[in-house]
Amino acid sequence: MFRKSLAVLLFWCLIFASACAPATSGEPSSYVNSGSLQISSEDVSAWMPVTVEDSAGNTVTITEKPERIVSLPVWATEMLLDLVDTDRVVGISRYNDAPALSANAYKAALVTARVESRNPEGIAELVPDLVILDTFNDYDGSLSKTLSEAGITVLSMVSPVDFDQIKAAVTTISKACGAVEEGSAMVEEIDGILNDVGEKTSVLSAEDKLTVMYYEDYFDQSGASAGMLCAYGPHSPFDAIASAAGLVNVCDLETYSPVDREVVVGTWKPEVLVVPSILYDENFNAYEDNGVTISANIKADTMLSGLPAIENNRIFAIPGKYSNSTSHYMAKAVLELAKTAYPELFD
Repeated sequence: MFRKSLAVLLFWCLIFASACAPATSGEPSSYVNSGSLQISSEDVSAWMPVTVEDSAGNTVTITEKPERIVSLPVWATEMLLDLVDTDRVVGISRYNDAPALSANAYKAALVTARVESRNPEGIAELVPDLVILDTFNDYDGSLSKTLSEAGITVLSMVSPVDFDQIKAAVTTISKACGAVEEGSAMVEEIDGILNDVGEKTSVLSAEDKLTVMYYEDYFDQSGASAGMLCAYGPHSPFDAIASAAGLVNVCDLETYSPVDREVVVGTWKPEVLVVPSILYDENFNAYEDNGVTISANIKADTMLSGLPAIENNRIFAIPGKYSNSTSHYMAKAVLELAKTAYPELFD
């Protein structure tokens, strides 16, 4: 969702990101559930064939447990890498490589090949037995059609934007990959985080809940604002995060609409501003800035000085690897926002 330039809008489209086998190297996943049931290959084969539904409502039949999986969507790849051994994943998008953008970039590093939607030949060369796409990289159905005609099983899914859709996607992917128990554990962990936050914030009355806005702006080298880039209103991932964290999103513009800054100051008047935590260097490589740059520019902007969020120093940045994600990791964005907005409830 973040950008210092137009690159971030592209990223938001791309991601529009449990029980699993332990990582063979790097940071341990917080979604590994050591108590989950271990499924033998005989057990998995007994579940095959399975049928799942794609984004168009078509039935996709998977006859054997996939052993050579390609996944293009960032969100789906995050789920996949926490559901199955990395040696079953043979190709992913390069957008999973940046630690600032993906919580399991350390697992992505174990996957050798990088693929692109504009190069179906490169995907086919990996001889996958399952390719996972979404409604961005398969927006017109042409990529799935090309791959299907080459005899490759394709699962094209709707990009999730809320937690019900995320959990449904986990269930579908885990079923397609023969990792049903792992998928169930991942859904339980999402629910565990959301229920814990919900229980703590349930003591808040409607009047006690803070109003919030995701504030994305581009400030030029002089520090002047070039204007709000987009808003995150109803049916956006941020709206789902804010609601689950016990805050009220003041933005009532549909999803990624342009924003008039006068409306922010004169009408919405948010008590909390959530800002991008990520910046991009001259080569469009993402790095974690923790919101320092944009927060300083916002505080120096005289037009915004009367906002309650600024007057009360409530400008927060949630790690992009959680808030940008529409996978199971988005639950962690809820926890981060709730703890920051209501620290007294999490002592």
